Amino acid sequence: MAEKSIIIIGAGIAGLAAGCYGQMNGYDTQIFELHDRPGGLCTAWERKGYTFDGCIHYLFGSGRGQPYNQVWQELGAVQGRPMIDHEKFMEIVDPAGQRLIVYSDPERLAAHMKALSPEDAELIDALAGGIRQFTRFDMSVLQQKPRALMGVEDWREFGAQMMPYLGALMKWGRMSAQEFADRFHSPFLRRAIPQMFAWPDIPMMAGLSLLAYMHTGNAGFPAGGSLAFAQAIEQRYLALGGQIHYKAHVEKILVVDDRAVGVRLYTDEERRADYVISAADGRNTVFEMLDGQYADRRIRQQYDGRLPIHSQIQVSLGVNADLSAAPHWATYLLDEPLVLAGEPYAQLSVKHYGFDASLAPAGKS
Repeated sequence: MAEKSIIIIGAGIAGLAAGCYGQMNGYDTQIFELHDRPGGLCTAWERKGYTFDGCIHYLFGSGRGQPYNQVWQELGAVQGRPMIDHEKFMEIVDPAGQRLIVYSDPERLAAHMKALSPEDAELIDALAGGIRQFTRFDMSVLQQKPRALMGVEDWREFGAQMMPYLGALMKWGRMSAQEFADRFHSPFLRRAIPQMFAWPDIPMMAGLSLLAYMHTGNAGFPAGGSLAFAQAIEQRYLALGGQIHYKAHVEKILVVDDRAVGVRLYTDEERRADYVISAADGRNTVFEMLDGQYADRRIRQQYDGRLPIHSQIQVSLGVNADLSAAPHWATYLLDEPLVLAGEPYAQLSVKHYGFDASLAPAGKS
């Protein structure tokens, strides 16, 4: 029987992973990538000895034997790579110098917050209890098998795994950081808690899960940063016999009788395969490569502008100072909001990578 072939569009982490698993399962795969390096959004930039990271902050699956780690082991991403764990997620400082230290340890966090506001002890205990619950929750069960491929036994097993956590999922999954903060008596905590997980409208479950995984050593930072992480997966893919075509810009996905059969590049070169996987930008895939022919109402709603999107600007600086002893992430609450592009911002966040000596020259950050 002839070996089946797959064309993959994009050499980001999703595309590289698809290629690795395709090769592991006997497929002949090729990846076509617009850029001249792997990683996609999982990337970094080098300038004068400094590495400016653009992606990973905390990697779920960094702890050996813990949820998601097996995937990274199979992809060759973590072997021999030190993981840097943080006891403190971030610090939030108001104009008067009052400081909330967001410890990943729920007991330590609760004690610190109660010292700031004893009258909010009940809410603080609930917060710590939520973190403890999620330390036992294996989120990887949510992605073990595509829903469309799950049978009755799969659903029964999934339900049994989820049952102990339904209460926590219902409680914290529906509550935003802002809604939780509004319940506090302390004016400082009411203002600080919405910034604990970067955005006021983020579900509390997302933040508690992150703190839980940090506490168990399963959300570390891979030493060397995002690009080195992506390059390790690239090497694994190539070692498995896969091929990557860099600077190969896919213009269209070729379709015959409603079946993808290949791709056409901007050079007008056409390549054929039994299967095509797009691991590229979703909008570009649906509305450009496929001309919008397969976009139903549900898909169009994902791209019609109604979903809230947080715009971000990252300014990266290489500084002549060793910041390794300073909080790696601090958010400063401002007296007067900054107005950027017509939008007021009442806080400013500063992050540094001084905890990874490989990302800057000695004595610098």
